[in-house]
Amino acid sequence: MLRTMKRATLLGSAAALAVWPSGLRAARAADLTQMTFISTVADDLRPYLYAQSTGLFKDAGLDVPFQGVGTGAIVAQQIIGGAADIGKASITSIIAAYARGLPFAVIAPGLSYRKEDPTAGYLVLTNSPLKTANDLQGKTVSCSAIGDIAYLGLRALIDAHGGDSSTVKFVELPFNAVAAAIESGRIDAGLMGEPAMMEEVRAGRLRYFVDELTGYSRPILEVVYFCTRDFATKNKDALGRFQKVMLRAAAYADTHVAETVPLLLPLTKMDPQVAMAMRHGYTATTFDPGAIQPVIDLMVKYKEIPKGFDAHELVG
Repeated sequence: MLRTMKRATLLGSAAALAVWPSGLRAARAADLTQMTFISTVADDLRPYLYAQSTGLFKDAGLDVPFQGVGTGAIVAQQIIGGAADIGKASITSIIAAYARGLPFAVIAPGLSYRKEDPTAGYLVLTNSPLKTANDLQGKTVSCSAIGDIAYLGLRALIDAHGGDSSTVKFVELPFNAVAAAIESGRIDAGLMGEPAMMEEVRAGRLRYFVDELTGYSRPILEVVYFCTRDFATKNKDALGRFQKVMLRAAAYADTHVAETVPLLLPLTKMDPQVAMAMRHGYTATTFDPGAIQPVIDLMVKYKEIPKGFDAHELVG
């Protein structure tokens, strides 16, 4: 099966190469602008891997080597320290850093929330009496981090329906610890992501309870590509080409999951069947800074940043 998928990937690559002028395809290595890219490894890396494997970056006059790291905090540290040029991180972390004076600039969209493509959500025991988000008032609920995008969304969802989200006791837990915490009764509900989320649901151990991102006023960007403001100013043309490549690659990856999942396997070491069966997120194919504003507004409302600002300020 993988041999077939890899062949399909190569066929798709030939079509993708046609979008760039032939003169750019002939660019020599010495003519390429190098920009080091740093990120954690996740399913939303597929557009980058597709662009890299098909030569789309080279065709745009770019050399974009990849550096994988374990956490988003390391990504931010490497970018601000100049050890890498472009990073991919959650939008809440970039907003929080910018609000506190770090000179980050968003240069391209990444994972974008769509109701039909949830890759994470709050789960409960299969026989739990909890029915709606408001039933979580007074309960203990896990999130990946206090102030993250799911934490904000769940609080907004509860408050929008007349509840009081301040009564929820939030605790931070990694995805791989959530199922055991729910089953032992230490928490009443917990945030999980793919692939573990649907594995627990399919096994009948847990029940998908609520899509917390419906708490936002409109579709949002969950993940973005970013750099320092100084790098954005000095490399405007090259970053414009980077954004164009990523948008084209996202359009392909969104509609060719079977062809792009194999590109991710060497980095994740996931079982191919698990990787194909999991839910895959949607990466934005256009850049709308307005999709960042609802996140900024909730971060202000729940006092995760001291004051609000126009999302366009973040764009490099």
